Amino acid sequence: MKKKEIGILLVCLFLVMIGYGLTLPILPFLVEQSAKSNGFLNFSPALHVGLMTGIFPLMQFLTAPLWGRLSDRIGRRPVLAAGMMGYALSLILFGWTIDLMFLYILRIVGGIFSASVLPTVNSWVTDLSDSNYRGKALAWTGGAASLGVIFGPVLSSFFLGIDWFSEWSWKLLTANPYTVAFMIAGFMAIFAFATVLLWLPNKRMTMRYEVHKETKIADWALTKAKMIPFLLYALVIQGALSMFESTFALHAQQTLGYSVLEMGYIFMACGLGMSLSQIGLTGPLLDRWGEKRILLIGFLFVGLSLFLLMLVDTFTMIILLVSYMALGIALVTPTLASLTSKISTNNNIGKCMGLLASYSSLGLTIGSFLGAGLYSVNIHLPYLVFTIIVFTVPIHMIKSFE
Repeated sequence: MKKKEIGILLVCLFLVMIGYGLTLPILPFLVEQSAKSNGFLNFSPALHVGLMTGIFPLMQFLTAPLWGRLSDRIGRRPVLAAGMMGYALSLILFGWTIDLMFLYILRIVGGIFSASVLPTVNSWVTDLSDSNYRGKALAWTGGAASLGVIFGPVLSSFFLGIDWFSEWSWKLLTANPYTVAFMIAGFMAIFAFATVLLWLPNKRMTMRYEVHKETKIADWALTKAKMIPFLLYALVIQGALSMFESTFALHAQQTLGYSVLEMGYIFMACGLGMSLSQIGLTGPLLDRWGEKRILLIGFLFVGLSLFLLMLVDTFTMIILLVSYMALGIALVTPTLASLTSKISTNNNIGKCMGLLASYSSLGLTIGSFLGAGLYSVNIHLPYLVFTIIVFTVPIHMIKSFE
């Protein structure tokens, strides 16, 4: 296992994920403000928040398999570098406008380019690690991504009050209270882009194997059939996470009067729970208990947390439940990546990771859209519905064990 190269990849992924984490506490308030001033499509601000949150993973769903296939053909480095730079530019521009239509365009562009990052990193880590340590290495990858989600909300609250540009405006570009935070996140992604180009070699490791076209087609058909349960599990777990991310800021604001600061702490707790669990817990548990038991426990944790979030009304209990939910997601996500890497053949690792990332993004999209629609009916309804959906997975798994 090439630990140095894997370490560089994890640092780069961490820097890029800061940008995503930064948007979590800010996005609902920025979109709500823009929706009230623009009135685009005459939708309610809450619906615009859901659409803006969901359109990002929708683009990832559509493009992640293409990025994964491309990384198999031309190498990991150019695909990862292109995704990082495109995402960085979309982040910087996102902080320079309050025009709702332009925000939608930038969100689409950001989703397209960011779709290359996680599947390419997972594929590269799979290339660099042997089967005995692959689960642990992929858990580290998830931990690095979650750690970025932790520091994103911290940066958003730290830079929120800094006004370096005095409301400078030119056509669609307008400085606002969120400009500096998005610029910082964008420059971190640019730094990650430079690191990839300077420190990581462009090796098409999966292309070392000579495989006939007919064999490749047969292998891919068999692999896709084996992946179906993993894809459905990814769809459910990411849908639950996206529903929480897209609705809880407004839910907490309406029921408890929370501001960006409190939401920053809540999302930070979520990211911290996922990061620490994946770095120090998921790998050893995978070795000891195996993937099936870890998946079962993870889904139970998430379902119970979503249900109890409807009932609690204290900040301490919310932090505990969000951390509990984060632990469940931390158990599920790298386990699915580990299972995917084990059934992949040498010539389609990028394609498989891209497909898994695509269905994860589809779950994020469905969770965001469905969460916004259910929220407009009743603020507790999204949590009730997704509690039921999440619990169907462990019920199905328990029956399959019999």
